[in-house]
Parts: sequence; C-alpha cells; structure tokens
Amino acid sequence: MNRRYALGFLAGFLALSATKSVANSKFKKGIKIGYLPICDHLIIIAKDIFSSDEFDIVPIKFANWADLSEALRAKAVDGAFLLAPLGLMLRGSGTDIKAIMAAHKNGSSLVVNNSIKTINELEGKNIAIPSRFSSHYYILHKLLSKHNIKVNLVDMAPTEMPFALLTNRIDGYIVAEPFGQLGVQRGARNLILSKDITPNHICCLLNYSSELANSPVAAQLTNAFKMAANFIEKNHKEASIIGSKILAQDANIINKIVEDKIVSYDDLSVKKDDLIALKEFLISQNLANDGLKNLDIDSYLVEQK
Repeated sequence: MNRRYALGFLAGFLALSATKSVANSKFKKGIKIGYLPICDHLIIIAKDIFSSDEFDIVPIKFANWADLSEALRAKAVDGAFLLAPLGLMLRGSGTDIKAIMAAHKNGSSLVVNNSIKTINELEGKNIAIPSRFSSHYYILHKLLSKHNIKVNLVDMAPTEMPFALLTNRIDGYIVAEPFGQLGVQRGARNLILSKDITPNHICCLLNYSSELANSPVAAQLTNAFKMAANFIEKNHKEASIIGSKILAQDANIINKIVEDKIVSYDDLSVKKDDLIALKEFLISQNLANDGLKNLDIDSYLVEQK
C-alpha cells in the first residue's frame, strides 16, 4: 500500500471516526486536528476544557512528522500542529494551508552525555536531531555557529533518542519534550535549554486548511486553543493530568516541564520576521524548493489581532 493510497483510506476512516464521535452531539461538526504526543502540542487539551454548540475538536494522534504532514496535505485532517519549517515547506509546495498561531514557545533542551560539561566539548560529537526541517536543527545551528563548533548530525526519531544516548550511539540530542527530560531521568544532563539559545522562539505552529481558516467557526476554534494555553499556564498540575491522557505521557514529567518553563504557552503570537528567518535558513542549507524560495509569507501567516 503506497502512502497516497494509505492517506486516502485514512481520510475515510478519520471521517467515520469524527462522525461517530459527534453522533450524540446534535450533529455538531467534528474538526479533526492532527498532533504528536509531545508537550509542544499540549494545547490539544482544548478538546476537554472547551465546548461549543457548533463543533467538537477531534484530536488525531500521529507517530511521526512525515505522516502528520502528509495527512494535512491530503486533507485527511482539517488542521495540524506542525514544525514551523515543515509548515513552510508544505505551503511552498502548494498545500493550501494557513499558519494560525504558535502551539507554544521554546520547548526543547540540548541533552548530552553526563561527561560533557561545556558547549565547546560538543566538537566532533554525534548529535541527533529529529529532522533537517525542524526548529531544533535551526536552533542547534545557531548555537554551533556562535561557538564555531562542528558536530556530526544524526537524523533520528525522537522516541529512539534517550536510549541511543544511554547506549552511547550518540553523544547528545535536541528534541521536543518529554523526550529530553526522559533522557535526563536516565542519567543524561541538560547542557542548555533552547530558550537560552533563542529566547521566546517559535517551534510548532497550528495550521488550518484554508477551508477551515475561512469557515465561520475558525475564530471560535482558535479561541479554544488560546483558552487551553491560558489554562495550562494557570493550572499546571491539572493541565498535565488532562494532557497525559491525550498525549499518553507521564503526568509528572509533563508537570515538571511546564513548572520549569522549559516550554511555555503564555505568548502564542507568530511574527512574520520569524518565518522569514526560517525560510532564509532553509534556503541557506539547500533545503528549500523553488516554491518555498518564492513563497510570500503573507499568503501563509494569519496574524492574530
């Protein structure tokens, strides 16, 4: 089964799931939002703390960025939380989506073998990243360039990183939480937090299909996610418990990550200049296609009032 056929099947299955989930909700529309089980996407708890007479939020969990991106491209979901570089690439490739707001700010740490004490000791080490199209690569590149350090980059699935570090397959990694702190729990250490490299940086963005972005419920849906962010900031423990059920992650780890401000939800604005900088970075790394090179950010970003 090829990926395109699989996504077509998935779209039908998800439509059926959404219909069933709202069968007893007076024919409310089910809005399918794709996410990964990471703290970056914790505002998906809007599903449980927000209610509307017009729609239900239907979270659709994915195991990796590639499948999540393809689902949004194929319209198997109505919206999705995507790494900002991936969103730019999708839009540049012609997918009709809009960036609505940040899903969070900051949110990662550079986790290393406990024997590494300083940034300069990263020279020549094997450092894992989730993707060249990730905010983590962008942030890491900033750090390494500032200190004139060269490392060996290893593309690796986030779920594999803590064990790979523990077994010395890699010397460090930068990734979304909770996978960073899972490594720390097993004896690794936080060398530096992403917020200390680039304060208040964007990472994942909430994307809507243009159809959803232009629909009558778009503003109310966006407000639901903003309410969820505010709830997280004011109710760390309760939000972590709710989130643990949707993300299938340990509530105590989520709570510590939120308490320690490794990831924050108090400012979900997205600046045009941030996306321009990301676009230019992708171009500089020869990762951009012609569509992205010519992309007008204003055609992608919906600036919130």
